[in-house]
Amino acid sequence: MNSLKLAENPLLVLVVDDDKFMRLQLREAMEQGGYIVTEAENGEQALDLYTKINPDVVLLDALMPVMDGFNCCKQMRCLPRKHPTPILMITALEDPESVDLAFEVGATDYVTKPIHWAVLRQRVRHLLQVSQAMVQLQVQKEKSHLKAEQLKLALESAGMGTWDWNLLTNEVIYSEHLKPLFGLPADSNYRTYQALLNSIHPEDRHAVTQSVAQAIERDSASAHAGLRNFSTEFRVIWADGSIHWVANRGQVYYENAKPMRLLGIAMDITARKTTEQERLVLLVQQAARSQAEISRNQITNIIESITDAFFALDKQWQFTYINRQAELILQKTRSQLIGKNFWQEYPEAVNLAFYEQYHQAVSQQVSVQFVEFYLPLNIWVSVHAYPAKDGLSVYFQDITERKQNEVKLLESQKRLQLLSEVTLKIRQSLQIDEILKTTATEVLNLLQADRVLIFRLFKNGYGQIVVEATTPESASIVDKNITDECFGEEYLKKYSQGRIYSINDIEKAQIKPCLVEFMQSFGVKAKLVVPILLKQKLWGLTIIHQCSKPRNWTNFEIEVLQQLADQIGIALAQAQLLEDESRQRQELARSNSELQEFAYIASHDLQEPLRKIQAFGDRLQAQYSEKLGDRGKDYLARMHNAAARMQALIHDLLSLSQVITKAQPFVSVDLNQLTQEVLLDLELAIEQTGGRVEVGQLSTIEADPLQIRQLIQNLISNALKFHSAEVTPVIKVSSQMLEVEQGVAEKLVVTLCQITIEDNGIGFDEKYLDRIFNVFQRLHNRSEYEGTGMGLAICRKVAERHGGTITALSTPGQGATFIVTLPIKQAGEQHYSETANGTNNSDG
Repeated sequence: MNSLKLAENPLLVLVVDDDKFMRLQLREAMEQGGYIVTEAENGEQALDLYTKINPDVVLLDALMPVMDGFNCCKQMRCLPRKHPTPILMITALEDPESVDLAFEVGATDYVTKPIHWAVLRQRVRHLLQVSQAMVQLQVQKEKSHLKAEQLKLALESAGMGTWDWNLLTNEVIYSEHLKPLFGLPADSNYRTYQALLNSIHPEDRHAVTQSVAQAIERDSASAHAGLRNFSTEFRVIWADGSIHWVANRGQVYYENAKPMRLLGIAMDITARKTTEQERLVLLVQQAARSQAEISRNQITNIIESITDAFFALDKQWQFTYINRQAELILQKTRSQLIGKNFWQEYPEAVNLAFYEQYHQAVSQQVSVQFVEFYLPLNIWVSVHAYPAKDGLSVYFQDITERKQNEVKLLESQKRLQLLSEVTLKIRQSLQIDEILKTTATEVLNLLQADRVLIFRLFKNGYGQIVVEATTPESASIVDKNITDECFGEEYLKKYSQGRIYSINDIEKAQIKPCLVEFMQSFGVKAKLVVPILLKQKLWGLTIIHQCSKPRNWTNFEIEVLQQLADQIGIALAQAQLLEDESRQRQELARSNSELQEFAYIASHDLQEPLRKIQAFGDRLQAQYSEKLGDRGKDYLARMHNAAARMQALIHDLLSLSQVITKAQPFVSVDLNQLTQEVLLDLELAIEQTGGRVEVGQLSTIEADPLQIRQLIQNLISNALKFHSAEVTPVIKVSSQMLEVEQGVAEKLVVTLCQITIEDNGIGFDEKYLDRIFNVFQRLHNRSEYEGTGMGLAICRKVAERHGGTITALSTPGQGATFIVTLPIKQAGEQHYSETANGTNNSDG
């Protein structure tokens, strides 16, 4: 349809208008554009929906009761939004002050009535495209800026350079930080792999080339991973002839088992290599003077003074030296290890990285470094091993604390993810019982507690457990009495203020003895209590019990529980709103039904006394006319006229109520035949006005024949009545078939019949279009044109009962065109009875 791809991801339109018919037209126009539509009939409802559903665009009427569109728009703009929502203001006001005010309060665009619906859809589409483009541009800008800052910070702090080698084009893209690492001039722009390879020391080029080739050759073990890691260390020669060491780490990326790109980082490790070489030289020197006591003491002093743990192994893997730091980490003394075989003392190391890395260092005479976890000692170690003339020298550090912090960080991230999942589950339901049960169960699992309670507080200070979740080992207390004299108003007051109450160990906590005894009766060793607030008022408590042992509640756990309690409060508010809405809808339906019944009974019962008034008036005129005199005759004539108007009014009121109360089943109706019957009924009125009615070919539809007859008769009768004395009435009746798409997710093609009744009468100003279809609404005095103001209200009621619409087009002095759109086939009687008894009661 358009670039918004609405069918794949429908956008939400909030329509705000106090007029039911205008909202219906706006809904049809927007749904034809593929949008999802939500309605509000005044500014206050609009603000509430705007906050809850976050629409993609708002169509806002300017003039409404309760709160007008200008004030509503201004308040919407004051609400916090990451990205502004487009607001299109729709009104009949065309004066510059209104236009200026609309844009001043934050309207994005302004449309005046009458509305051209195709133009409106294009305006909405354009607003959404601009809004989405601005949102996407802002998001991309923020992401790009964040990534750039993160990369810049990482490179600057670590002294790293990045590179990206496209294996298909052989082009290498690298960062500015990489140039000094390879000794390249700052203004150089080499973009090939060979250019970088030329900077590597000739003795290391073969090893680097071989390492890259091996990384590109993907083995079966990594076939499903889509990538493979590799790392190398080599020397580079700078322009000044100096030699520097570079560590290179990267990944090979594959597509369809074919290597496509190599991405990696490089950093200068010259200082580390220098230190390693210095250490190696020192060890060699120490080994050379191993027989000399003084040299032995020097070596011992050096090794003992370093912060790293150190031990030396001979070629038979036997300990020849171990410093004090190594004794602490390995949990054995020198006397226990010197002369002992490393693999025999620590046999579990054979199946770990120790075995492979140590043998690689000895066999290939290269230094190695790695990180490994050794379960028997329950430690993480970072190891640097260097080959020596007589064996292997090993430096290592205990990094257990660092690893534990990393694990805690991962656990924290996982819990945050779980919190998001729990929140999502809560929001997926509006059934409060289900929400509370889900929350209690998820909190029990998330925080690994023994018991979780949702406790409902009443206004008198008492309460009850509404939901409980426990582990199999913990006893249920859902049937226990949770009231106690230790709980007073001071506790409730603090909870109402958002106080969080935590006890790590009830036996050590500074609390009242009665409270300790109370909690011990439920087997509680530690507890955490967070209040649940509903609209800033205390609704209840979320309580966690730890029964197996005392527990130190962390800030993270408290924050998680507080956030979940807030979500419960939101869910409670939503459920309450849903309950209120359902109750109001039922009450409105009942009120409408009673009103319809009242109208029918009242109009029916009023006819009998009216007939008596008319009958006695006729007798007075027939028998006593000569005795009444001129004034009496005038009074009698006025009484007859008033009674006639009253009879017409009662008749129309009765007709309006009978649209629902006396409705007939839908049958096949030939509009051609029905219209001819109407013209026979109106034959006298047509002759009196000298009018002409031209009837085109009309369709056959499923309808209530009596009601459709009344609709067409009212419209033709109005066309005959509202005409200028100088102009002969000409009325044209025609129809056409329309096929329209309904629905958003599933497109359904519905066939409609559009009936058009066009006249050349006095017409009307379209700004009164909303008014003419209301009960008792007239645009002219009774002295000019007779009538009760009920005819068009009955027409609209009939159209709505048939699942259709009625509207009009007109210009003063140029006639009017009334357009009635009805379904060819009716979906079923149930739909229309629901419509009639629903909230659409614009006739009174």
